[in-house]
Amino acid sequence: MLLRVFLFFSTCLGINALWRLPLNNTNAKRNPVNINALTEYLKYKYVSGSTSYRNDDFNEPLVNNGDTSYYGTIQIGIPPQTFLVLFDTGSSNLWVPCAGCDDFNLACQNHQQFDCDESITCIPTDEEFAVQYGKGSTEGFVVYDTVCFGTDQTYCTNNEQGLGCATHEPGLTFVNAEFDGVLGMAWDSISSDNIQQPMDQIFANQALCPEQVFAFYLARDDKGNPIGGEMTLCGTNPAHYTGSIAWEPLVSEGYWRIKLRAITIEGTPIIDGPVDAIVDTGTSLIAGPSDIVEMILNATGAVLVEENQYLIDCSTIPQLPPITFTLGGQDFVLQSSDYILEYTPYLCQSGFMPVDMPEEIGPVWVLGDVFIRKFYSVFDHGNRRVGFAKAA
Repeated sequence: MLLRVFLFFSTCLGINALWRLPLNNTNAKRNPVNINALTEYLKYKYVSGSTSYRNDDFNEPLVNNGDTSYYGTIQIGIPPQTFLVLFDTGSSNLWVPCAGCDDFNLACQNHQQFDCDESITCIPTDEEFAVQYGKGSTEGFVVYDTVCFGTDQTYCTNNEQGLGCATHEPGLTFVNAEFDGVLGMAWDSISSDNIQQPMDQIFANQALCPEQVFAFYLARDDKGNPIGGEMTLCGTNPAHYTGSIAWEPLVSEGYWRIKLRAITIEGTPIIDGPVDAIVDTGTSLIAGPSDIVEMILNATGAVLVEENQYLIDCSTIPQLPPITFTLGGQDFVLQSSDYILEYTPYLCQSGFMPVDMPEEIGPVWVLGDVFIRKFYSVFDHGNRRVGFAKAA
């Protein structure tokens, strides 16, 4: 699970100003992505997601954890309690660790915990929630309180915002995570108990948020840049993209699921006609049906070293072919340096992973951070579409 933390440092530059939430780079030690764990995570994430709990622009800085996780800041309650969360377009619920969790719950003990008793606006309930992650689940209770994006108390919900207060987190999934919790930004139809996500309240305030849009710019970690990127609320930031935005309408409301029109390698098509793709900021790699992804892996010289784990000779990167994705009538080209993850001069991993989704979700691609780092990604809630432009 690849995450990002958005620290909301907002600056008003005038009537048409952007509110920016920059991301900071943690410069964490980079290790190959655990493909087996990520495969299980994706299968459960998308299948269980359909039934389980799960005037100015505002820009939030993101923290980049070695090109595998980006995370940012939110505040909950009054007085505010601050948390680092993954902004995840592949899920639809907000949860953070809960005060009073068991001592053996290391994931909870290692992170900030929300204490409902310390917030004068918090409304506790005995309503249970559970979010599936691979073969385990995050569990706890639903509480209601105010949620603010960033730290300036401008982009906030009222105190009737539902969120999960997690008392149990599965295995080692979140023990060493740089973030505390997850804020889902997909559609309410896949949330637990129809709890609305915080963005719904932000979008409802048209005076504050005239455009029902949020966008992501994810920076690379290869230059040691302390700013990991930016999430923009209620508009886009032209400073982070060039050219026009190419739009694809949603296939359905639930996930940010669109049509991927074509994939080609050096002009040779590798898919027959349009296929579905989910745009997911909470996933680090690009995932697709195993028969197609294995064609890509073979074309790029990837070697299977263990189950689903493909490594590449780093010295061959300059000779590897570009891979082109067609969306919204435009071609989006990933160069080899974009889709190969270089951890050391001698250890490189493919940014593609084979995942055959269960029948409930159907054959589908997942465009994760490997794709989003190259292309500025815009999620237009009002017009039910996703847009892409070359990141600047």
